[in-house]
Amino acid sequence: MSILPPLEVSRRSPLWPAVLVTILTGMGFAGLKFVLIGEIALGFDPAHPPIMPFKWLDDVLHSAIAKGTLKEAITQGLAAVLTLGVLIGYLVNAPLAGAWRVAWLFVLSSAGVGLGALLTLWFNPWLTSLFVGLAYGTACAARGKVVPLIAAASGRSNTLVMGVINASLVISLLAGTVMGTLLNEKIDSATTRHVALFLFAVLATVVGLKVNPPEGPAIPFAVGMRDLVMGTAVMVRDRWALIVGGGLAWGIASAAVLAAFIDAIERLNMKPEHAVILVIFPAIGAIIGNLASYRMDRNVHVVVAYVALGALIAGYQILVQGFLSGAFSLVFLGALFAAPTNVLDAKLMAFAAAQGNPGRGSTVMSLVHNFFILVIGSGLAIALFLGWMRPVDQFYSLAGVAIITAIVTIWAHLDDADPSVKPFEGSEEMGKSEKAAAQM
Repeated sequence: MSILPPLEVSRRSPLWPAVLVTILTGMGFAGLKFVLIGEIALGFDPAHPPIMPFKWLDDVLHSAIAKGTLKEAITQGLAAVLTLGVLIGYLVNAPLAGAWRVAWLFVLSSAGVGLGALLTLWFNPWLTSLFVGLAYGTACAARGKVVPLIAAASGRSNTLVMGVINASLVISLLAGTVMGTLLNEKIDSATTRHVALFLFAVLATVVGLKVNPPEGPAIPFAVGMRDLVMGTAVMVRDRWALIVGGGLAWGIASAAVLAAFIDAIERLNMKPEHAVILVIFPAIGAIIGNLASYRMDRNVHVVVAYVALGALIAGYQILVQGFLSGAFSLVFLGALFAAPTNVLDAKLMAFAAAQGNPGRGSTVMSLVHNFFILVIGSGLAIALFLGWMRPVDQFYSLAGVAIITAIVTIWAHLDDADPSVKPFEGSEEMGKSEKAAAQM
């Protein structure tokens, strides 16, 4: 059964606009994230803290300053707020993707990120970050929808198009991270930094209009939301270990990279423009891990990899004493995260495909990943703000979560041959709307 509605494919649709808008939007989002980290966390002056609106909040702030955990708390907290926005945006925009044309999804996302870059100059940056995350969640939904549409219109395979889009996304987030850090370090004017990001988003908005593949009939928002809820419930019921294990792993990786970035600045006394280069190395390790993951076909392989990841994170501050040791350690961290996690995600996608809803599998997977990134990041931020942990305790906590992930994956049944899964009741009806909005 086709997973897409009937399309008019008389005209070919180029791939480059979708690739370019993915790169520009991702760079804008990551750039703004690290500009805000620089302005709020790294630029914080503990000698002149702001006056808080409540005494208890003022006490928490001064306690975090005294214990030396404030910069780490702000960094993890800001990332969590952005992720909360992405999660809310995804919940809204995954069903919306079936109702709107993909070009308008990209335009809405790029314009929202650009507007957020300006609004942070005059409004509370934490609230504005929530808005920016919500806007970026629209781009996540758009990328999921555009892959099968362009594949059908261009004669390329879904695998090829998704691979190119995902590679573009990784490049954009890495480039945006470096761009945001350099904007902080090289440009003194906050207005200039934010206007530069706004103009970047304007360019992405214009390019977004060029993403115009042939599309099938619109799916009503209410139908899309109902199918999203039903599909999520069924997948969590039947493959909870795959979903939870993969989500925990993504939460660990996201928080660990931020912790390593701030650790390089605070403990190793690196300049931010040097410390940010370390962020590239987990991505290199992730590429290696993904390439090696096809050999990890047994439960024991995945469990051992997550235990090794926990051991590496627990010993991070002992192993890493400079740039070179940090680079090697982060390459291994990326590989030990990506290899077993790719196995879990692939198994989940195979289950969804057997149900006749491969797009639904990628949607649920993305939602759960963002949920655990939010939970782990916000958990660390709150504990650091309240003084419940030291900066080094971030690594110990994440190591503990890695061990929990290893335990969870014992129930993933990776050793079992892929069964011919009988579609659940209602899956045929769900497939109709799923065809219009396959998600990443």
